Amino acid sequence: MGGQRVLPGILSGALVLMSGLFAPCVLAQRTPKGLAQSVREHLERAQRAQQEGEVHRAESEYRQALGVALNQLGGIYNAFNEMARAELAYRGAIEAIADSEDAIIGLGVVYLRSGQIEKGLETAQIILAQKPYHARARHLLGKLYFLAGRLEAASQQLQEASRLAPDDFSVAYTLALAYLRQKRLEPARRIFDNMLKALGDSPQLHILFGRAYRETEFLQEAIGEFQRVIALDPKYPRVHYYLGLTYLLMEGTVKLPEASKEFLIELERNPNEYLANYYLGIVYLTEHRLPEALKYLEKAAELNPQNPDPYAYWGQALSHAGQYERAVPVLEKAIALTPDPSVGEYKISSAHYLLGQALIRLGKTPEGRKHLAVAQEYKSKSAQMAEERLAAEMEAASRTPPSFASVAKSTEGAILVTQEPPTPSERVEMKKMEGFYLKVAGNAYNQLGLLEAGRGNFARAADHWERAARWQPDLPDLDYNIGLAHFRAQNFRQALPALERARARQPDRLPVRVLLGLSHFFVNDYVRAVEQLAPLADAAANDPQVMYALGLSLVNVGERQQGEQILRRLVESNPQAAELRVGLGQALAMSGDYGAAASEFLKALEINPALPEAHYYAGLALLRQSKLDQAAEEFRKEIERNPRHAKAQYHLGFCLIAIRQVEEGIQRIEEALRVNPSYAPAYYQVGKVRLQQGRLQEAVASLEKAVLLDPDKSYVQYQLSQAYLKAGRRDAATTALARYRDLKARERTAPRDSARPGVVEEK
Repeated sequence: MGGQRVLPGILSGALVLMSGLFAPCVLAQRTPKGLAQSVREHLERAQRAQQEGEVHRAESEYRQALGVALNQLGGIYNAFNEMARAELAYRGAIEAIADSEDAIIGLGVVYLRSGQIEKGLETAQIILAQKPYHARARHLLGKLYFLAGRLEAASQQLQEASRLAPDDFSVAYTLALAYLRQKRLEPARRIFDNMLKALGDSPQLHILFGRAYRETEFLQEAIGEFQRVIALDPKYPRVHYYLGLTYLLMEGTVKLPEASKEFLIELERNPNEYLANYYLGIVYLTEHRLPEALKYLEKAAELNPQNPDPYAYWGQALSHAGQYERAVPVLEKAIALTPDPSVGEYKISSAHYLLGQALIRLGKTPEGRKHLAVAQEYKSKSAQMAEERLAAEMEAASRTPPSFASVAKSTEGAILVTQEPPTPSERVEMKKMEGFYLKVAGNAYNQLGLLEAGRGNFARAADHWERAARWQPDLPDLDYNIGLAHFRAQNFRQALPALERARARQPDRLPVRVLLGLSHFFVNDYVRAVEQLAPLADAAANDPQVMYALGLSLVNVGERQQGEQILRRLVESNPQAAELRVGLGQALAMSGDYGAAASEFLKALEINPALPEAHYYAGLALLRQSKLDQAAEEFRKEIERNPRHAKAQYHLGFCLIAIRQVEEGIQRIEEALRVNPSYAPAYYQVGKVRLQQGRLQEAVASLEKAVLLDPDKSYVQYQLSQAYLKAGRRDAATTALARYRDLKARERTAPRDSARPGVVEEK
């Protein structure tokens, strides 16, 4: 097969061969109809399987469609230089299907292009761990090692990739780059010669070779390649720009005339070539040919209005030409467009200096001095110097641009990872395909969520629906489904954001408001629960769960009489509902009616002896009545059911200590701390007992831990002060005692909350 005949399939623009790892993205755009048809077939088979009740087959087909769609979206966002979305898409594709080599390679390319070398290396190794002879993974690994500066390792990987895929010229080209970076000119030349023999002599190849030579500082060889392009096709796009840029990179300014000539030729053919305008303007600025510099730098700024660099040099040229009125807004624009001044500190410090000088010359001295001060601040970061020396150096710097090598490299970028952006027509087509694949991804995730919800796997359903929202957020009822799934999975805090969004869309939808109110209740946000549920009391009067949550929430926000009434009515209507009796018992305990509370808890246990936490609440109510033996028995029963109930262990220990079974009580409290090492009351009780026993070191350690976890309890500070005093630490004791008195004074003036069925604290 002839070189010219296969060339268009290998090269699309100047960089596809160079960036062979981007081929999956390009390929995705080459065959959109075939891929789209494949996706549609997967979706149709999934829907048929779903209708026939074959859930596993439906799930498999949805995942296949999802994997293809997300892989294509990854390629599209890679081409659009939207690296975060590309990474998200590729990750989703990898999770969707087991056979996801293209997506793994695509993810590696994202890491390559965004400079995340370690992540890229890990990604390449995923494939190589299973398939050590995977040429594309070796190629990716070689590029990553290249960027990391590990050139010998890069060469080894690329040589292996070239052996595995001898006809893949993108691998060969990357290997040549590695050789050139190692200053091994002859092996690189042999690769380029082989490419010419295989593909035929063409301007595209010589452009690629020239750029490789230029990036690796073989400048004479680069000039020769670009001149060869001109010999083959004098009108080849950008070749004169490439040649002019190479002249600029030569030492000194001896080649400025040649560079200017090439840029001018390029601009005759394409007046809107940004970089040719930009560099030509800098050349003329260097030669102090200000009228010409102004012309081309202004044009460059017009062509690339969001880039601060052309504004910085244009403002410099205007300042040197004495056009201060025009210079001020241009320099201000350069400064405004530089979000991170550290990236271009030379240009931004120079811009502030020139702006300050221009403002002073225009009679705006105070404003001008502010910018001079900023310029001095930037300059002094690198070296401290006297103000006079600073002014002299800044003046000199403002008249001489930095070396063309640094300017060229900062603009041109690394040839290894650059990728030609899509043409306008390609971009239009890709945007169409993006819309199609976004709908596929959203629909597939939505259906997978429905399948998981049908199995009762609500946490997984919520995860699928949240992923659907990333790609197609306008799917009907998506936020409601997410919130409902989290609610059913008892992830109430996670349910809240989705339910809030659903309520914002449909503020009068009753199920949304109910779920939102119940979620607030279950995360103990009783104020918000009342806000949501109280207006629904009539509509939900026959819903025990809603009324239960409303009743307890009212009690917790201080509306105890109203809350108790709701809970009593519920118990009267549902006398065998043990959970409702527990709720009423909690409300009675919060009102201080511990006898009635204990009665309700015990009745609940008669109905359902296995009711979670009912023994614990009964124990608390009995403890509040000083019925220590009975309380201890209830706590023991709770612990039999749930040995990791830290509060039950603590309160059992508290009761045992109170009835002088001290060592067993301490053991129970220490067990509570093993379950919950952050439980402050347990440290307090251990410290208090050890203090009474004269075990001062243990007492101080436990009480200090209690203060660290809960510093605002006055009685803890008091006990700590006594422990310090007995241990002979008088200064520490004085400090703790002062803290105790301060907290005690605050407690006297603070509003008192009625007793609650919670931790019992012995002061």
